[in-house]
Amino acid sequence: MKLLFTAMSTFIVVISMINQAFSTLQVDVSALTSEAAFKCTKNLGYSRAVIRGYFEAYGNNPGGAIDPNFLKNYQNAKQAGYTDIDVYMFPCTGRSTCKTAQQQVNDLVNLINTNKIIVRTVWLDVEVDNNSGNWKLGAAKNQQILKEFLDAWKSTGWKFGIYSSQSQWEAITGDKNWVLDSSLPLWYAIYDKDPKLNNYRPFGGWAQGTCKQYDGDQKFCEASFDKSICK
Repeated sequence: MKLLFTAMSTFIVVISMINQAFSTLQVDVSALTSEAAFKCTKNLGYSRAVIRGYFEAYGNNPGGAIDPNFLKNYQNAKQAGYTDIDVYMFPCTGRSTCKTAQQQVNDLVNLINTNKIIVRTVWLDVEVDNNSGNWKLGAAKNQQILKEFLDAWKSTGWKFGIYSSQSQWEAITGDKNWVLDSSLPLWYAIYDKDPKLNNYRPFGGWAQGTCKQYDGDQKFCEASFDKSICK
């Protein structure tokens, strides 16, 4: 029995190592990031970059705008050797002055198409920003807004997913188990500093996540990055 237990333990460790070997490490940025910084992360083993392409711009009327750092960050990541690049969208929500979901999606899609940018996946960032007071319209209205963004992205035919966490999802929708579309890829956040797809806390109907953001706002390679691991 002891020999069997030891063999089984070794087998589990090997399987875990194999799974990790086929995982992808990624960094994401919003601030302007140099080519040298991206190249440094590439040399450290990160093979995917995720760049903020759209932000709230809640001081504008209407709110919602292309991130001013997007194009330069994309160019710098490409020149640094990244061929696997995603984009994330932090939408304007919770204000009467925000553009509609469809307008915001169209803004980003048109810019990407105009500049012939190659994007693997677009992620809709669903989290509270206390500075801007987003998602302050109550659970029912927030759910409606999420459905509008879902419909807007589905109309593009592009591959897109959701970035959030159990606590953020519950705070915004009023129910951690409320389902938007659990067939979408999920990038979830648990800052345990552990680059493994584990410790997932179920929400939104997703049985598991595609990516886990395990550390945030880390200073290395002379820049600031969030760290994630993906299948």
